[in-house]
Amino acid sequence: MEKVMQELGKSLTDQDVNSLAAQHFESQQDLENKWSNELKQSTAIQKQEYQEWVIKLHQDLKNPNNSSLRSPVEDHA
Repeated sequence: MEKVMQELGKSLTDQDVNSLAAQHFESQQDLENKWSNELKQSTAIQKQEYQEWVIKLHQDLKNPNNSSLRSPVEDHA
């Protein structure tokens, strides 16, 4: 964007700069949305895995003869 601003008045018009700025903003918004969605998806997966682990832990504590007490981290190691 700095290079574009330096060219303002030389080879680029205000309209050119505004158009490029709009494209840049849209690109940044797309990138932000992508990472926001990635984060939401990752958080949802972690939450589901944790819930499953807690349920399994509860079942194992109720029935210690068939215990497989492991943390979710150990399952992915």
